[in-house]
Amino acid sequence: MNAIDPAWFAAIAATMLAAFAARQDLGLKLQFGIPAITALMIAMTALLALTPILPHHAAWFAALALCCGLIAEIDRRHFLIPDLLVLALAGLALTAPFATTAIEMLAGALLLGGFFLAVRAGFARAGQNEALGLGDVKLALVMGALLGPQYGLLAVACAGLATLAIAAPRVLRNGASTLGAGAPFGVGLAAALALMAGLRLWGAA
Repeated sequence: MNAIDPAWFAAIAATMLAAFAARQDLGLKLQFGIPAITALMIAMTALLALTPILPHHAAWFAALALCCGLIAEIDRRHFLIPDLLVLALAGLALTAPFATTAIEMLAGALLLGGFFLAVRAGFARAGQNEALGLGDVKLALVMGALLGPQYGLLAVACAGLATLAIAAPRVLRNGASTLGAGAPFGVGLAAALALMAGLRLWGAA
């Protein structure tokens, strides 16, 4: 184990940013949020360290899963993706333990970020300004950097299918105009990011 591996620092920084995001968007006071989120992070790391990965990789993934879980909950409640959590994921992207070259990171960020920005512009032209927020664009950009273009696109496809499956009953009842209502895409994106990162980390992708 390399105690000064950058993944440790990224995991610690992400945990602190998660505590501040929980205070800002979930109303969890820092005196409770910091110890509670830190304890959860430590417990998750300990459990993950029982699997065939290095301890600092376990801490890295625990921090990523924690941030993704908070993104999903905050987006479910408030239809927003906090910049603090996107920043935390950006730090984790720079220290990802699986092989993603700098070129792949840049290509993934440009591909996913550009794609989501274009989709957002299309919704805006159609008069649906709230269908896809800037938070989703930022999250997609970081997802692309973390996963690379191939796995990033796969994660987006998984998130899209999951979101459509959740929204389908309401759309069938009320029409296509309700597609974006009540189905925050950040929930699917966060879940797909954690899933794909886990598959890559454990060598299943």
